Amino acid sequence: MNKFNWDEFDFINDEEFSEKAVKNKGKTNKRKWREIETIKEQRRLKKQIAEMEQYSF
Repeated sequence: MNKFNWDEFDFINDEEFSEKAVKNKGKTNKRKWREIETIKEQRRLKKQIAEMEQYSF
């Protein structure tokens, strides 16, 4: 079993690892993922429209 000298141990701020911060990080990741998916969807639709316009003449 390891024993620590607690006087020398540097404590991390509890504020950095709060539950709210973890939740917000998850929400921002989800938001970024949704934004990426919408960009992909828009590009796919533009490509389909371009293909349809090519054959419409």
